[in-house]
Amino acid sequence: MLNRSVWNSFVRSSLVALLALCASLAMAEDSVLVAGGAGYKRPIDEIANGFEAASKIKVERIYGHMGHVLQQTRASGKVAVVFGEQDVLEKAEQVVFSKYLPLGRGRLVLAWPKGKMLKNAAELRREGFARIGVADIKQAIFGKASVEYLQHSGLYPAVEKRLIMVSTVPQVSAYLISGEVDAGFINLTEALGIRDKIGGFIEIPVDEYAPIRITAGLVAGQDSAPVRALVDYMQTPAAAEIIKRYGL
Repeated sequence: MLNRSVWNSFVRSSLVALLALCASLAMAEDSVLVAGGAGYKRPIDEIANGFEAASKIKVERIYGHMGHVLQQTRASGKVAVVFGEQDVLEKAEQVVFSKYLPLGRGRLVLAWPKGKMLKNAAELRREGFARIGVADIKQAIFGKASVEYLQHSGLYPAVEKRLIMVSTVPQVSAYLISGEVDAGFINLTEALGIRDKIGGFIEIPVDEYAPIRITAGLVAGQDSAPVRALVDYMQTPAAAEIIKRYGL
């Protein structure tokens, strides 16, 4: 038989373990997992941070190109909201969405590093622009838009062999900041986020590539109280101001 001191110690340790388990479960319940295209990391982070401050609910985040994001959403079974291009989300076979919250229109820009200068996209034909960064033309929506624009404008044959393809828009940005490319196609949201670190950018006319409708898709079956709270927050003036500030 256990003596009283040993028994009391056992009870205390069991109580501590139980409280820790309860705290862990509470934390898990008071959290939301979201995923999004890497080109919109900055506004998603700001929205998530604002929501965390207002609600005390933790927002975990996954970023990447949309192919990766959708794979992670399907595999985890935990992602509640996916930020991306609405046509892509609607056509996704691996994930079903119950609701879409329109955020704005994605805009393609042509940017250049410090030390370079472009008056218009036609100047990409010049010899000084031998390396042009572009996101994955099959998986990244702005990679696809870049090629659409180049083909529509007639620039594609002149620059095809100069294109340096990377996985995501932020990787193009990193190359622009480091000067590893002479120019690069990114989205306006990303350009606004790095404008102090690059030489400049110009916006590509929106009628020269397919419309990019940025939305937040609510994954079917993810309807917990924290998820509903996040969806409500995304429709507040505070969230709208963040979205507007990032060019959407």
